[in-house]
Amino acid sequence: MNSVWDDVLAALGQRLASQEIDKCIRPLVPVGITSSVIRLQAPNKFFIDCLSEQHLTALRECVASVVGPRQLRFEVNSNNQGELFPLKSFARSGGKPSAAALGTLVPKHTFANFVVGANNQFAHAAAQAVAKQPGEQYNPLFIYGGVGLGKTHLVNAIGHAVLDRNPAAQLAYLPAETFVNELISALRRDRMEQFKNRFRRVDVLVLEDVQFLAGRERTQEEFFHTFNSLYETRRQIILTSDTFPKDIAGLAERLRNRFEWGLVADIQPPDIETRIAILGKKAELEGIPLSHDVAAFVATHIDSNVRELEGSLLRLGAHASLQKVPITVDLAREVLDAALKSKRQLVTVDAIRSAVCTQFSVRPTDLISKRRTRDVTVPRQIAMYLCRKLLQASFPSIGTLFGGRDHSTVIHAVSVTERRMKEDPGFQATVERVERALAS
Repeated sequence: MNSVWDDVLAALGQRLASQEIDKCIRPLVPVGITSSVIRLQAPNKFFIDCLSEQHLTALRECVASVVGPRQLRFEVNSNNQGELFPLKSFARSGGKPSAAALGTLVPKHTFANFVVGANNQFAHAAAQAVAKQPGEQYNPLFIYGGVGLGKTHLVNAIGHAVLDRNPAAQLAYLPAETFVNELISALRRDRMEQFKNRFRRVDVLVLEDVQFLAGRERTQEEFFHTFNSLYETRRQIILTSDTFPKDIAGLAERLRNRFEWGLVADIQPPDIETRIAILGKKAELEGIPLSHDVAAFVATHIDSNVRELEGSLLRLGAHASLQKVPITVDLAREVLDAALKSKRQLVTVDAIRSAVCTQFSVRPTDLISKRRTRDVTVPRQIAMYLCRKLLQASFPSIGTLFGGRDHSTVIHAVSVTERRMKEDPGFQATVERVERALAS
């Protein structure tokens, strides 16, 4: 068992910075392994939450690469007494069993736990309207926005509200990738009739990340008929994506058209006030004592998305609990500086240039050339912006890296990119796709 765990840690070393492994993985202790399950003991609940938010996917994949697919089962060390913060348990509202036909809703993702700000107010109002009268208005409801901004929370909240009002309602909640896999399995086993009945008889269908359907003609064909069947019988369809329907490349026009039949709502990155409120709500739910000063400090340094914001709070709670110290600004600075430093170490200028070139189908030499055509200028400006954001490189040094340009040119590139991201959700989604490629 220990040998297997050592191999898993070695595999993780190829994907994560050593600091991340030391703080988020090594405290785990393997206590059991079978052909289907690996049991891992953690110091406390906050450690498990932090790991789940940050590195669970990487851990699962590395375990699979060493011993094949295994379920990971986490346990809190019962001998680790003196928890700094009380533990809380969560269940679906009213303790009612979920009647979901497929998939499992996240218990904590309810409307009561969703922080509303200027960035998501419209999407939140639309989600509440759909939850009250599914299939009657805003059908389909299409919510789009960058990674980690709250799309999943909102669609889960709709599901909880629907089931609270009608526990017998049949709800299917799944990622588009699962829909694709289910379809492939049905085709292989000659069970298409069961597949069709499974999805066309639900009262509410929630399909996440529909951009995953792009380029998959057979899947799009089946989903087109599923969509029509549900829509014609006044069943609610809820979709999420990282971009506006018309900007999903490789999506059939008839599907794109249907995605825009109802209401399209976007979610933008939260402003500083909303980020502080999100931290306060998350801290309350997790039983983590968090002062306004610490919340403001974290919200100032983590501004990319809600998921990273909440993950940073869980990381902070885990550190304070393990060290049995109060959460202060100094502790937050220590924890966040280590996390941000680790992230910066994983990204290089060459990696940024390569990711941008892949996204826009340009050559690395184009980014440092004197060409000023739009097909080169925009990728070059995005690359400069990412060097500034992810590497904290100085304007003069960035100019040198991109063909010896003046620092004022870099300042202009960063400003133009930031302004356009605020004004154009599609452009913002494109930049975020490049960032996700760098993080993967």
